[in-house]
Amino acid sequence: MLHQMILGFDSLFTLDGMLMILFGSVLGTFVGAIPGLGGAVLMTMLLPFIYGMPVIPALCLLLAAHSGIYFSGSVTAILLNTPGAPESAATTFDGYAMTRRGQAKRALGISALSTTVGGWIGVGLLLIVIPFMFQLIKLFQPSEYLVLAILAIVLIGQMRSGSMTKGLLSGLFGLMMSFVGYDPITGVQRFTFHQLALYNGFNITAVALGIFAFAEMFHLYSLKRARTDAANVNLLGRTPGSGVLDGIKDVLAHPWLMIRSAILGTLLGVVPGIGGVAANFISYGQAMKTSKHPEKFGTGIPEGIIAPESSSISKEAGNLVPTVALGVPGGVGMAVLMSGFTILGIVPGPSMLKSNLDAVFAMAFVIAIGSLLSSAMGLAIVPLLARISRVRSAILVPFIFALAALGSYAADQSMGQVIAVFGFGIVGLLMKRFNYSVPAAMIGFILGSVAEQNLYLTQQLFGLSMFKRPLTDFMILVILFVVLNPYLKRFRRTPVGAKGEMSA
Repeated sequence: MLHQMILGFDSLFTLDGMLMILFGSVLGTFVGAIPGLGGAVLMTMLLPFIYGMPVIPALCLLLAAHSGIYFSGSVTAILLNTPGAPESAATTFDGYAMTRRGQAKRALGISALSTTVGGWIGVGLLLIVIPFMFQLIKLFQPSEYLVLAILAIVLIGQMRSGSMTKGLLSGLFGLMMSFVGYDPITGVQRFTFHQLALYNGFNITAVALGIFAFAEMFHLYSLKRARTDAANVNLLGRTPGSGVLDGIKDVLAHPWLMIRSAILGTLLGVVPGIGGVAANFISYGQAMKTSKHPEKFGTGIPEGIIAPESSSISKEAGNLVPTVALGVPGGVGMAVLMSGFTILGIVPGPSMLKSNLDAVFAMAFVIAIGSLLSSAMGLAIVPLLARISRVRSAILVPFIFALAALGSYAADQSMGQVIAVFGFGIVGLLMKRFNYSVPAAMIGFILGSVAEQNLYLTQQLFGLSMFKRPLTDFMILVILFVVLNPYLKRFRRTPVGAKGEMSA
């Protein structure tokens, strides 16, 4: 295990590895400052470019880009009250309040150190957990993998959806799209309508680009303006106590809050479906509850930035645990990373832990290095990042459209997949418009083959005796609870309303 960890660390310091980490961090830093985009969209845009790349440099590019968006996302949250990434929403409460008091640089210093050190704590916990992943996967047989895939779709179906029903329908739509093409067991053609371009199904790159990147670009273009029109921000920071170093001192003055928030973010990241937005708000909430002066939160205090920013990257470290060990993505970003695994020929789970263990350790180290690089670069170019957030959609969108169309064609050399990108873009836009869950659809598409293959294996190995397996039964009960809980809550509230009407 130690040998594989050293190999993983050493593999980052090749020329390819260092260049990909640097390039990914730079991209993440700039893209993270554009409200509406984020790590998942950026990784999706990079998927076509990892074809033919060695495994570790490709993972360096994807994860460094994903880690790079967090600090720059907090820059626009602090300076402009507009989070560059959804995960930075909690930072706006106290970050923007400090900016209005002329303490923008101090707030940025708090964010930079909290994001970096919080990410390191999460990576440290991940390195401790990796050796125990082997014990975790021994508990899982085909029936557990089947039910786990369904559980992941149900949990993530609650993210960015208007209701549980819409989340489930979104996941089922993704599953249905994964069934297009040859049946892996029987070889029968499904949903191809005699179109040669559909014989091998939809390319993972085309689906990810369409449903994430194109859908977001359609929405951006409809605005006909930049996502934020804030005025120039004063970054002089000449008032005593308002500089970057003062922000760093604030973080060092609250070490236990930073450690506690980072640990909480890592633990929440292990649970599929929690999401970065929820994790950061939960961290913010626990900081407020344990504070000696909770009434000051939202007025511009350091603790209100330390808590959510410490959990932002540590949550991504936690997300890697179910993604690598079980093949179940912990969040939207990890779903796109799994698409990268597919392109690179990596199978998450026992196979990855045996054949690519050095890559698992390398991914952990990339998150740590990427968070440091992006925070350092972000602090150096803060004024430029603030201006990037004002780029008009009429300039930004055509460039990304062209890049995405080119990337989808390069991935499969098929115009059919380019058409699919536009089709899924329209579907993604409609899903966002009517509050269906885009992440659930993506997860459903990725886990469709996992569910299908394990359904066949479960039928062959266990049959109905799968229901005699305790872990399978437990996960089925969790699925039933998650699905039925919203309806049970509504049912409990109905008699109270009825009684009120009767008494009236």
